[in-house]
Amino acid sequence: MEKEMNVKDSGGYYVGIDAGSVSLNCVVVDQKKKIVYESPYKRHLGKVEEGVLELFQDLYQRFGQKKIKAVAFTGNHGRKISQRVGGFYEFETISEVLGSLFVRPDAKSIISMGGQDIALFQVNQDGVSWELEYFNTNGPCASGTGSFIDQQAQRLATAIYSEKVVISQNQTDSILEDFLKLGLRSQKPSNVACRCTVFTKSDMIHLQNKGEKLEDIIYGLHLGNARNYMSTIVCNRVLENPILFIGGLSMNELQVRAFRDYFPELIVPEHFMPLIWDWRIIYTLRRLN
Repeated sequence: MEKEMNVKDSGGYYVGIDAGSVSLNCVVVDQKKKIVYESPYKRHLGKVEEGVLELFQDLYQRFGQKKIKAVAFTGNHGRKISQRVGGFYEFETISEVLGSLFVRPDAKSIISMGGQDIALFQVNQDGVSWELEYFNTNGPCASGTGSFIDQQAQRLATAIYSEKVVISQNQTDSILEDFLKLGLRSQKPSNVACRCTVFTKSDMIHLQNKGEKLEDIIYGLHLGNARNYMSTIVCNRVLENPILFIGGLSMNELQVRAFRDYFPELIVPEHFMPLIWDWRIIYTLRRLN
C-alpha cells in the first residue's frame, strides 16, 4: 500500500529513488525534509528503466513537474539511471550509514539485509561526532538475502498450495505473504543450514522428505539466516545498542523475530512500507537541500 501524509502546497519537493536489485522504492520530502509520500512497493522484474519512467509519470501527476526541484538515486541500478536523467547519486553503503544516522542519530550498530546484499556497520560516537568503526558485507553468495528468501518461498509454493500451481514472478508478493504467515505458526523450528544457497536448498528438501512441518522449515530458514549472519558477518564483534535493522528483510516479521533472539532491543525504523522500506534514501534527500 502507498502512504501519503498531509501533502500541502509547498515551495517544492525532493524525490529519492532507490533502484535496488529487486525493487524500486521512492519517497518525496518537502522543503522542511518532511516525508509527504511513500510509493507503493513495486518489483521491477528487471525492467528498471521502465519502472522509473512510470514512477516519474506518477510523481508528476501527483505533485506537478515544476514542483519537483531535484531527484536523488541510490541502489544497485541507481548510478546508471542517475547518469541518464541527470540526477544526484550516492553510493548505497554510504547512504545506508548516513541515512540511518539521520533517522536515528544515536545508532551504533546497523544490520542491513536487502535483495542482494547483507552488511553490518558499526559506528563509534562521542556525543558530538561519529566515525565508521567497522564494516563487513557478504561476497557473491546470495545466502541470507531477500532474493534468496523469495526463491525458497516460490520453491515451497507447490507444497503450500498444490502441485499444479503455476509460479511466476508476479505472484511472488502473495506467495511470500502466505509463506510468512505459515512460518509464524511454527512451534518447533527446524534446524536449517544457511551458509550456502545450494546446501540450504538441499537441507530444506531433506527436511521435507523427512516429513517435518512446512511452518517449522520456514521459520527454521529464517533462524538459520540470522545464525549465518552472526557467524559470517558479525563474527566475534560485539554489537552495541541502539541496533537498527534496515533493508527489505527488516519488514519480514520472521526475520525480525529471529534476530531478536540475539538482540532483544533490535529497532526497525518507524517509517516503512511492508517488506521494502530502505533508509538509505533519506540521506540522498538530505544532501539536496
